[in-house]
Amino acid sequence: MYIKIAKIFDLEGEKILRVNLKYTEVAITRVEGEIVAFEDSCTHDGEEISSGEREGNCIICPRHLAKFDLKTGEALTMPATVPMKLFPTRIVGDDIEIETEEL
Repeated sequence: MYIKIAKIFDLEGEKILRVNLKYTEVAITRVEGEIVAFEDSCTHDGEEISSGEREGNCIICPRHLAKFDLKTGEALTMPATVPMKLFPTRIVGDDIEIETEEL
């Protein structure tokens, strides 16, 4: 099921928005003009990753500097070895929606 999590005009440039769902924190951003949504948790230790540095299509965890590809979720550097979870997104009117089981 898709749920609305933000308005398109809330997401400018490479800004990262954090949205708290019932059981998961989700972050959304633009990567090469596409909207990307990911679980806001480093797969290495659960640290919030949305406050990390952006480097092109990647984000770097602020705690142990693990690097993830925002388009694929792939863990690119140690200490992370597990990809981060990405959520399918779509635009409906002015709304950004993600596909999730949560309400």
